[in-house]
Amino acid sequence: MQTMKKIGFIGLGLMGSPMAANIARAGFPLTVYNRSVAKTAPLAALGARVASSPKEVAEASDVVVVMLNDGGAVEAVLTGDQGLIAGSHPGLVLINMSTIGPEENRRFASILSNVGAKLLDAPVMGSTGPAASGSLEILVGGDENVFREQQDVLRAMGKSLYYLGPQGSGSQMKLSMNLMVAAQLVCLAEAMVLAAKAGIDLTIAGKIISGSNISSNLTIRKVTNIVENNFQPAFSLSNMHKDLALIMENANRLGAALPASSVTHQLFTAAKERGYAEDDASAIYRVLADLAGLA
Repeated sequence: MQTMKKIGFIGLGLMGSPMAANIARAGFPLTVYNRSVAKTAPLAALGARVASSPKEVAEASDVVVVMLNDGGAVEAVLTGDQGLIAGSHPGLVLINMSTIGPEENRRFASILSNVGAKLLDAPVMGSTGPAASGSLEILVGGDENVFREQQDVLRAMGKSLYYLGPQGSGSQMKLSMNLMVAAQLVCLAEAMVLAAKAGIDLTIAGKIISGSNISSNLTIRKVTNIVENNFQPAFSLSNMHKDLALIMENANRLGAALPASSVTHQLFTAAKERGYAEDDASAIYRVLADLAGLA
């Protein structure tokens, strides 16, 4: 009988918690760590062991999944006396599912290689619903053999796995995808603002947009937020703003002109500064509505 891999999971936020739960339900022995210990309780109820540090997670695991907000948070759990590197061992695999820049992932891979560990950058497409249902799309960069070896772990969290190429390729593709997410949110918000400014009922406008052949799964879901003025976060505006900053930094490094994304970044900066950071990213509508005098 084949022994199940021992999995560690660090980062139990809106996305990480349901992803870790799916790993536990798939039968993998699971060790979890989160700065806020209270968030580990649902995982402990599923049989997960709760570690007191990232170091302890690494020591107990064959594979460690990390799902954190940004590169600084990933570096913090990697380094230090109680970091993952301190508990690393030859053959350990880190699957970094955080949305960070490709250069950061390449740097982290180099650091891990010094202790005989390997990295897959594997950011995801999908928000809290797909995270809970295990139907995320996972974009993977790194050694292809390592990717093949870890498909069982990845499939516990996602329905579609895409191997993109060398280290950083998963992160690179995620930036392109999130560029499109941000653009669609701004386009939807502007369309709804224009309709509202002309006196059209937003409920009717939303039905027309959602039923049209120019709509998308994303816009259909976010129409409801705007119509109901309910911006409970599935993917926070703060995270979208962070990703847009990564997109612009990446574009500048590569020499890619992204004029529309530059304006989108500025709009999300304004939204964050107006206090909408912890709302859903579709709250960009509120800024555009303010500018149109609808508030």
